[in-house]
Amino acid sequence: MTIHYIDTDVRLRKLTDALSHVSAFAIDLEFDRNRYRYGFNMCLMQIYDGQDCYLVDPLSEDVNIDVIFPVLENPEVQKVVFAFGEDLRLLHSMGCFPKNIYDLDVATSLLNFEPASLTNLIKDVLEVEVNSSSQQSNWYKRPLSDQQKEYAADDVLYLLDFKDALESKISGQKVQEWVQQENAIFDKLDYSDEDHNTLIKDKDKNDMTMFEWHVYKHLMNFFDEVAESYNKPVYQLVNKRLVESLALNPKKVNEWQRMKGIFGALKNDSFQQQLKQEIQEAVEDAKSQNLSTSRKASHTLNDQEYRAMRQEQSRISHLKAKLMRPIQNKIADDFGKHAKSFILPNRLAKEIIAGETEMMPDYKVQLFRRYAKDLDIDLSEYI
Repeated sequence: MTIHYIDTDVRLRKLTDALSHVSAFAIDLEFDRNRYRYGFNMCLMQIYDGQDCYLVDPLSEDVNIDVIFPVLENPEVQKVVFAFGEDLRLLHSMGCFPKNIYDLDVATSLLNFEPASLTNLIKDVLEVEVNSSSQQSNWYKRPLSDQQKEYAADDVLYLLDFKDALESKISGQKVQEWVQQENAIFDKLDYSDEDHNTLIKDKDKNDMTMFEWHVYKHLMNFFDEVAESYNKPVYQLVNKRLVESLALNPKKVNEWQRMKGIFGALKNDSFQQQLKQEIQEAVEDAKSQNLSTSRKASHTLNDQEYRAMRQEQSRISHLKAKLMRPIQNKIADDFGKHAKSFILPNRLAKEIIAGETEMMPDYKVQLFRRYAKDLDIDLSEYI
């Protein structure tokens, strides 16, 4: 087996043409999400066609990664992956919507494997030791070290054999069709509108007032723009707690150049004046909206709202225990506790009670109805 490093469009086009003529290949991505640079970015694409491994470098100036997108979107060619959710989100954000995905994580879950890393699963199933020492390395760094290349290759080298081993276990079983239905869902997903740089979270409200929260959000959006201009994640420029302190006490901006935890390039008069202007705009905007300086940004339930919330929680808990738990127990008895956690996790049980089952595959509907009939449970209102 040879590892080929693809860092030119000529080589990438040749690889793309070759992949369009195979029935399946293994693929994985190495990416960075606001760790070493700004945003959610692909750093490497690994492909194994059953004979050779290809490391495609999307950071090379001579590579247009879009060239390979058509073969990823070709439904006639299967892409064998493991736990591909984040990779799929990244590809969708780049305008690529892969089709015909076979996620081995789905198969191992339905086969009642205990949740584990790919490294451990390969060791258990194929009895192969896989290197995992470079998992947290900086994938932006060029040139890649031999250790990084070996780790990246190992992520795909065993996927096709792993798939064959799993399919030998599910051949002739109902689980085979279930795996197909679960993998078919990937074709229907669309993550292209997701914001992968979300900095502002409800938990950040703490005890801020509505006025302070407005100023905080304005400042975080401002620092996000600054971070993008420097191609650095926000945390490398400024601590969120420091931004919160400015929202709580705007006058602290006068101490800006003496504060700790600030990116050095921002500690100057010019940026301090720019920041003062941003704070002033945020404060004036909050005033123009008559935002309260005493009411908390976090909504506090009144007695009536609290009672209604508790009643709804109680209703859902009661229905989950009455309708869903017996079915969960039957699934665990028939397919194992780990398969149960995949087929009918507590999250899905709650969604069923709430009537939110749009993406639920047919096999689950049929399975739940059959168990409901056996257990004399009426699910007609929910499924």
